[in-house]
Amino acid sequence: MKRFYWDAAAGTPIDKRVLRAMLPYLNKDFGNPASIHQEGVTAEKAVEKARAEIARILFAHPDEIVFTGSGTESDNLAILGTAELSTRKHIITTAIEHKAVLEPCRYLQKKGFKITYLPVDQNGQVNLQILKESLNQDTFLVSVMLANNETGSVQLIKEVAKIIRHWRKKNPSASSGQVPYLHTDACQAPRFLDLNIEKLGVDLLSFNGSKIYGPKGIGALFVRRGIILSPMIMGGGQENGRRSGTLNVAGIVGLAEALKICEQEREKESKNLTKLRDKLIVKLKKEIPGLTVNGGLENRLPNNVNFALAGFEGEQLVIELDAKGFAVSSGSACSSLDPVNNNVRVSFGRDVSSTELDYFVRALRGIVKKYSFSLT
Repeated sequence: MKRFYWDAAAGTPIDKRVLRAMLPYLNKDFGNPASIHQEGVTAEKAVEKARAEIARILFAHPDEIVFTGSGTESDNLAILGTAELSTRKHIITTAIEHKAVLEPCRYLQKKGFKITYLPVDQNGQVNLQILKESLNQDTFLVSVMLANNETGSVQLIKEVAKIIRHWRKKNPSASSGQVPYLHTDACQAPRFLDLNIEKLGVDLLSFNGSKIYGPKGIGALFVRRGIILSPMIMGGGQENGRRSGTLNVAGIVGLAEALKICEQEREKESKNLTKLRDKLIVKLKKEIPGLTVNGGLENRLPNNVNFALAGFEGEQLVIELDAKGFAVSSGSACSSLDPVNNNVRVSFGRDVSSTELDYFVRALRGIVKKYSFSLT
């Protein structure tokens, strides 16, 4: 049976161009970049070249890029690393964040921090008015994801940044012109959205390789100059003391190459996948009774379709679709902190075709007929 991988939001294969860039650092140039001999210097040069390339794409300074082992670690470092050194005890985040943000926030909540979870509307958009009302002199961090991993909703981060800047200006003694910091989880964003940190207005930005046709086990955190982080991993003092551990040279090189390819192909890929996404939504609504698409089409990732089907649990549909050759996932409702199991998330890769959409709708119709006989 032919397989159709429609779970790119969970992970992507390594692009051949990325693998080609990585290979020398997996065998020939395997040195530890912390070593001062020739092999170490060669590895260090590769790391710094990748760091400079990532900084260029983000419009950041190379020393503002911290390499980590994953997007989850980057999120944790941004939240726990700022919390450890903060005299303030209030964080604002959203109800639809990835667990990599929610779990460290819940951990801090147990330690006496106050966490405000912003609600979202039916389109998955954060309520900006509640954000304004929630800011206070004890707030040191606002964390709002750039693009949601379940519904694909793209948040208005520029507006969030504008609100925070305005609050800082009105409260100069409380903010010192710097806090609260704005962090965004951008792990789902690089294939489709501009990561220019100046335009976004963020102070901390997390991303990784596994969602952008790069390697797994590598992530990065942009940390604006002037922000001091308490390290979560201690040891040899790598990454200017912000994240110890022998650097994953091949992974870092692969991350930079994958991000560069995203930058080069973003416009073309977004245009193509948006057409296919909208076409699939139309077909699903027309041909599958009881199907509801979650979230609005405006401010949505081009490759994401999230739906619920009356009478079916998401996990059940995932298993049934898997048996028919489609790899998809069950998701979480955008309006709840607690996971529910009645949604299905489709997230396209780069190679999806229009023909596959017909196969998918046909497969889904077959599943519905199997259980309800409501289709003719």
